[in-house]
Parts: sequence; structure tokens; C-alpha cells
Amino acid sequence: MKNILKASVVAGAALPFLALGQSTFGSILGTIANLINAIIPVLIALALAYFIYGVFKFIMASDADKKKDARSIVIQGVIGLFVIVSVWGLVGVIQATFGIGTGGTLDGSQLPSVCTGGNC
Repeated sequence: MKNILKASVVAGAALPFLALGQSTFGSILGTIANLINAIIPVLIALALAYFIYGVFKFIMASDADKKKDARSIVIQGVIGLFVIVSVWGLVGVIQATFGIGTGGTLDGSQLPSVCTGGNC
């Protein structure tokens, strides 16, 4: 009885992975792209807030050490914004290259094909 219960728990836990296994490559890429597109604006807002915090801290700093710390925050904010926007652009390039739309579909005509034997 215990073995049947354990097997049913394992099978129930594996069902979502089996459903994912039937997804196409394009739908997986589309899902990842949609997730990144949803997260990127939040990350941009956080990086911009961090940058503005560094600017205010730099303006309010009275001595050189505090200005140095604030300057490093500003630089980190700019680097963070650059990285986030670059990733967003890279996702856009990947979407355009593979023909992935917002629905997560993949146009198979744009993928390279491998012909073996002579039957393509």
C-alpha cells in the first residue's frame, strides 16, 4: 500500500514535466521571452531608482569619501541599466531571428534543416 502511495505521489509530481516535454522549442523560447519581457521593466525601474539614489547621495555628500561612495553607486546604476537594456535588446534580436512572436510560436521555415540521405 505504501509503495502505491509513493508511486502515485511521484507520478503526480512528474505530470507537469511530462506536459512540458510535449512543448515545442518555439513555445519554450516564447515563454522565456515573455517572462523576460515582463521582468525587464521592473528591473529597469529598480536600476533607475538606484541610479537616482546615487545621484542624490552624491549631491548631498559633504566630504570626498562620501562623494567617492556615491560616485560608485552612480556608476553601478549606469552599468546595471546598460546590462538590462542590452539583455532586452538581445531577447528582441533572438525573437526576430527565430520568428518567435508574442504568442510563443515558431515559424519552422526560418530554422536550418539537416538533410541526410537525399530525402529532405
